[in-house]
Amino acid sequence: MADPVKVQGWCPTAWQPMQAQDGWIVRIRPHCASISAAQWSILSGLALSHAHPQLELTRLGNVQLRGIEDAQLTTLRSRLIDAGLVPADADADLAPAVHCSPFYQAGDLTHELAGLLSAAVAEHLSPRALQLQGIAVLPSKFGLLVDDPAQSLASIPADLRLWVQPGQAERRYGLSLGSSDNRYDYASAAELLDATLQVSIWFARQRMSAGGTQPTRLQQLLKTRQPELSVLQIALQQAAVPGAQAFARLIKPGWHGHDRVIGATLGRVDALAMQQLADSLPVQTEIRVTPWRSLLLIGHEHQAVPPNTVHWITDAADARNRVSACTGSPRCTQALIPAQALALQFAPHTRQDMELHISGCPKLCALPGDATTVVFASTGNTGQLLLNAGPPGRLANPSIQIPCKALPSEPAGIQELIHELSI
Repeated sequence: MADPVKVQGWCPTAWQPMQAQDGWIVRIRPHCASISAAQWSILSGLALSHAHPQLELTRLGNVQLRGIEDAQLTTLRSRLIDAGLVPADADADLAPAVHCSPFYQAGDLTHELAGLLSAAVAEHLSPRALQLQGIAVLPSKFGLLVDDPAQSLASIPADLRLWVQPGQAERRYGLSLGSSDNRYDYASAAELLDATLQVSIWFARQRMSAGGTQPTRLQQLLKTRQPELSVLQIALQQAAVPGAQAFARLIKPGWHGHDRVIGATLGRVDALAMQQLADSLPVQTEIRVTPWRSLLLIGHEHQAVPPNTVHWITDAADARNRVSACTGSPRCTQALIPAQALALQFAPHTRQDMELHISGCPKLCALPGDATTVVFASTGNTGQLLLNAGPPGRLANPSIQIPCKALPSEPAGIQELIHELSI
């Protein structure tokens, strides 16, 4: 039986950072997943001077700085604002997150939709806008996602998912609520945005009257009540396309048309290596953040990718592509094991068809949607350290549970541990 876990903190922003074991965490939410080479250079420099010398790529396509001291917070935020990386207005920064697929052409309908949604959310769903209507602020975990027509982000969780439907002339835009398989089709972006805002406000109102613990995600509320809104009733409702699958596993390092994906080991980027990469490119080069612990270099066919594989994953067959991990100890107070170090030890022994996630505790932070096997640490009734393994979704009763007095560091010990965990 897994340990009870304490859910602590929130989704941080630049104006509302979160305190961690190793200092403050500041999260940057790239507009339309895009950060220019010039901005990356500034961001890397701030990590080197004001935080840990490392940038973290999250599974929602955000970028984090961590290890920031109290005295550095105000200066850091000011520099991020000057670079155009975060809003100058705290209210806009605290509006619900709008995530965007990195797969779009500048100025196409997906790009246009993401821009329109970001502006609408900042205007109508920010804390100030909701408070003027007598509505409590939306929870920080509430988020919206603009997917591309290929539904590349189908495995990425979102409260509301919007996309442009390929080959559709009359009902060009789609909307889905929570994890529902059904979709609502709309003829125009204006209709789609109106429906999105109304459902969001409905959720904000309804959660205030929910008994017990207030739900933080739309899907939780949809289990007990449904929005009876005219903007949904007038839409054409359809079931999801049978067999639709996430594109996530195909997004590996390598060439994707004229663009190139380079991976970051466990989503962690050495700040100096990032700065060197950014400084080697034209300042306006787009480097988009993907939800797969990687960067998409737009129009990079004539540029040389840094060959240092210590910092970058450039080969789709690289074993580091097959593992992920939470922050782990010592940076997280709840973590029982150094999850990142263990993941890298496991990587060379992980099968090619496996996506292995290591979690320092039963909370399962940073668990990616495409994980096939999870290993997490817990403690038994006697306080003994246990390693548990099993497929996602069935970890309340893990397939394997073994005691572990000390984690081995030598290859033979790792192989034995993997064998015991049936990985």
